[in-house]
Amino acid sequence: MKKILISAMTVLLLLSAGCEKQPGPNVTPPDEPKQAQNVTTPDKKVETKNDDTANVEASSNNNKVKSMQITVYYPDQAGMSLIPVKREIKITEESQKYLAAVNCLLDQPKEEDLTKIFPKGAKIKSITLDKDTAVVDLDSGITKNFVGGSTGEEFLINSVVDTLTEFNEVKQVRFLIDGREVETLAGHMDLSEPIKR
Repeated sequence: MKKILISAMTVLLLLSAGCEKQPGPNVTPPDEPKQAQNVTTPDKKVETKNDDTANVEASSNNNKVKSMQITVYYPDQAGMSLIPVKREIKITEESQKYLAAVNCLLDQPKEEDLTKIFPKGAKIKSITLDKDTAVVDLDSGITKNFVGGSTGEEFLINSVVDTLTEFNEVKQVRFLIDGREVETLAGHMDLSEPIKR
């Protein structure tokens, strides 16, 4: 009798264990927190940066504006001498400093006892460095509008020469008009050779 009772109890235990609902592979048990799932949607893109893009961005940040203190030379009001004054220029490349410096001379000076010597509407087309020579290419309008006479011509040429030779690498200055060599600006100074300070 005991054997039958033990066998019956064993069968009941096995049956009750088999009736318990076991979670399937795709069912999350209610007592356990849901885990985050990775879902990819076709309309959303994930953008990644490669090293090349990062390098391009870094190099473009290197072209920052740089401030530089320079000395430029204006004639005094009395027309007796050239006076050095400090100016600040902003450049993004070292080679731009020559043109930026001479462009200061196109502006009326802030100092009351100084005057600008370039005629109205004068333009400097370019300034390049050839070894120790700064090559200044002036627009032809400078000869049409220049009315300074021999003293004015001397002051204009020397203000450019003195300003550019403030840079240690520049020893002399050659003048061109519209890319061509010229003998003179207004008939008074010989510009066929580079001018030294």
